Amino acid sequence: MRVEAAKNGRSMEEEARQYLARGYTPRRSLEDVMKRLDALNAKYPEPPNAKILMSEAHIADSRIEVLFEEGVISLEEKLGWQARIDARSVTLDEVEAFFRSRWPWSEKS
Repeated sequence: MRVEAAKNGRSMEEEARQYLARGYTPRRSLEDVMKRLDALNAKYPEPPNAKILMSEAHIADSRIEVLFEEGVISLEEKLGWQARIDARSVTLDEVEAFFRSRWPWSEKS
């Protein structure tokens, strides 16, 4: 940084401020975030028959992935569940019930 400051004719403190300013992104206001979310929701609306929210689908997919990674379910079962989750034709409660029925370890282990 000392060399860069010398090249640019600035103090090290000023060089550090300039460097940080390039990477700094100001926080967005709540209104701006809400506008962006509304625009995304309008662009990608929820399917009318969806049984699961997108945030819940992420949790459900993670549960199925854990079962697969632990060797509890086969690739075919994993792909079947992922297809149902992607189609939003399954609820989070159904995935959780399947997870509990297959998870080989007790909650206390």
